[in-house]
Amino acid sequence: MLNFRDIPIRQKLMVIVMATTTVALLLAGGGIVIFDSILFRGYLERDLSALSRIIGDNSTAALSFNDPRAAAETLATLRARPHVVTACVYRPDGTLLAGYARPGATGPCPLPAAADSIRFGANGLTVSHAILLDKRRIGTLMLLYDLDEIGERMRLYGGIVLGFILVSGLVAFLVSAKLRALIATPVAQLVRATTSVSETSDYSIRARKFSGDELGVLVDRFNEMLSSIEMREDTLTRALVDREDALREAETSRERFRFMAESMPQKIFTATPAGDIDYVNLQLTEYTGLSSGRIREWGWPQFVHPDDAEEHAATWKHSLETGEPLHFQHRLRRADGVYRWHLSRAYAMRDDLDNISMWIGSDTDIHEQKLKEEELRRANDDLQQFAYSASHDLQEPVRNVAIYSELVAKRYKDVIDADGQRYLEFLTEGGHRLATLINDLLAYTRAGVVEGEVPLVDSTLVLQHTLEGLSEVIRENKATVTYDALPEVQMGETHLQQVFQNLIVNSIKYRNEKAPRIHISAARRGRGWVISVQDNGIGIDPQYREKIFGVFKRLHRDERYSGTGIGLAICQRVVQRYGGQIWVESTPGEGATFLFTIPAATAGGRTSRAESSGG
Repeated sequence: MLNFRDIPIRQKLMVIVMATTTVALLLAGGGIVIFDSILFRGYLERDLSALSRIIGDNSTAALSFNDPRAAAETLATLRARPHVVTACVYRPDGTLLAGYARPGATGPCPLPAAADSIRFGANGLTVSHAILLDKRRIGTLMLLYDLDEIGERMRLYGGIVLGFILVSGLVAFLVSAKLRALIATPVAQLVRATTSVSETSDYSIRARKFSGDELGVLVDRFNEMLSSIEMREDTLTRALVDREDALREAETSRERFRFMAESMPQKIFTATPAGDIDYVNLQLTEYTGLSSGRIREWGWPQFVHPDDAEEHAATWKHSLETGEPLHFQHRLRRADGVYRWHLSRAYAMRDDLDNISMWIGSDTDIHEQKLKEEELRRANDDLQQFAYSASHDLQEPVRNVAIYSELVAKRYKDVIDADGQRYLEFLTEGGHRLATLINDLLAYTRAGVVEGEVPLVDSTLVLQHTLEGLSEVIRENKATVTYDALPEVQMGETHLQQVFQNLIVNSIKYRNEKAPRIHISAARRGRGWVISVQDNGIGIDPQYREKIFGVFKRLHRDERYSGTGIGLAICQRVVQRYGGQIWVESTPGEGATFLFTIPAATAGGRTSRAESSGG
């Protein structure tokens, strides 16, 4: 016996049409029966609600006079409703006044309910109705109605629907027998093409078009779909090949990274975008004495020296929030409990959408370097003390040379000839220059000496004090100095004033034919501030950007640009003492901007703007 799949298309079409018609008719008939049942339920609710209201109204007198017989006569009228199983009238205290039971009914009356209600249950439809007199409740009517009537209607309508389905099915069979040939052939051909594609996965197959009707449109769309699938399959195949290549490349890259990480002397780690450590190399596990799994479980701060932990956590948090690289020096605990200085670096790796996909970092042991730096710092301190002492001791002899040279030039002016007068001028000028040089050298040795706790200062007020001290220089050079709101910073007031003074004087000194214009501003960067001093002077050639910060380094021998070449070295020394950096950005002939970083005290600054003008 052939199954449905193997029967001819004409018979299959007939079966489909008949099955579809039958199912549709069954669904329609069933829907009608169900809908009628739902409507009839609503009708019953309304009918019984009205009936209970009438019975209740007729029972008010019997309740008022406590007359069970009258109440029973009223309930007896329910014999006209054969589907009423039981009905009872209850007094306000819940005792039965009178009851009615359909002949043959054995069940008791429903117990009185607190409120009016109509509810369907397993035994039928239960109605609760309060009997009122002058809006006062004097009793309760309880009524139980069976649902046989609903079943009778469903059987009646079901028989009608079944007969209609049989007649309609016969008509549908006769009509479809006449029309099936018109669509059997194209459908069969389309089915064959579909089956062929399904069995062979050959999307180059195309169905034959027999007509321009809907079946013809269906064939066209089917063929278009096959063309689209064919193209997508080619694209998907190429994508899968590319994906496999990418996966192999990624796996190769991971293996290469792990090989490099395990073979490097540095301690290497990777972290998730949230900062959770998910890989450490062998050097790091050996240093800490823990397995990579336990390191991830314990969390990284456990190995940082307690004195460095808070700042390390804040720096790491800042990098996670901003995506900026981590660059931090701290002490890291070794397996034997000894702490050694390390330089931690971490950089964010980003995907094609510029989202952080992971962090790659390293910990480099710089303990020996830190010890050497400490030794060098002490040596520098000793050298600085020597330079200070020597400069201080030289001040008096040099001052005497300058003073006595001037006295000789004045007192023996008529005795000394022209050559002698010229020699004395050279001697006096050299003495003054030497005194200036010694004073600058003393300022350089004192710059960057930070004693005690670093105070918080308002850089706006410090700048204003600096400008007051430079007011004569600003006026003589017809310079204009403006500034934006500047923040509170953690730096000695004298040191910050040294930096402002040297940078402003430099901007005034290295001017062109225009009147000097200088502007000071500040911008937040990470955990600190960047303060910039911008001018419209002669500018600096890029090749000298590092050289100008050296001691005694002067780029100009022109008399207009006199000086000892220590001013910028003092600025650099001060800024570096506070953990900052100083640099210059300039184009020759277009002015220069000196920028330096400084630790922040607070996140905000004032919003005022002031201006000091000369001329």
